[in-house]
Amino acid sequence: MKFILATFTTILLLCSASAQKGGVAVLDIDAVARHLGVEEKVQVDLIEMQNQLNEDLKKTQAQLQSQMTGLEQSAGENPTEEQRRQILASNQQLNAEFNRLKAQAQQTLAQERARLISEFRIQIEPIALKAAEEKDLDVVLMKVTPPFIASVAEVDITELTAKMAEEAGMKVEIPVEAAPETTDTAGNEPSGEGEPED
Repeated sequence: MKFILATFTTILLLCSASAQKGGVAVLDIDAVARHLGVEEKVQVDLIEMQNQLNEDLKKTQAQLQSQMTGLEQSAGENPTEEQRRQILASNQQLNAEFNRLKAQAQQTLAQERARLISEFRIQIEPIALKAAEEKDLDVVLMKVTPPFIASVAEVDITELTAKMAEEAGMKVEIPVEAAPETTDTAGNEPSGEGEPED
């Protein structure tokens, strides 16, 4: 999983306009996030959140399926044409509701990912500026995909930023146990007699 958002601008930070030293620093924010354990922590947090959302969806799916089963049972073994139409309409409505909840869960997960990344970026900005200043550079460029074709080691502040961030207490300790496994996000729609085609 790439840690940075594609929408991040290439020019991450600018020092004070009064500083006229010139020069551009290069920062690999993904490498800093990996060094600090932040990337893994974000992944673990998102997996836990995804698993919880999936559990909620499974409960909702079971409730909707129970409603569908109740409708079918109330119609009996030989439902009338009107009852069949009602079952079909109810099934479509329940499927639509399940799909709406599934899309909402996916959006919630995406928003949380964006929030965690933005939070880390905000925390690292002043440290990256300080690292650039130590090398007499006043513009910080963040490596993005596609990567830079080339950069000289003298302007790369990744290692220095990671070290300074660690000294500032930003290193995250990940528990030794394995990260939780993800469950399938697809989910199944409620089924029933006369289930509509997608």
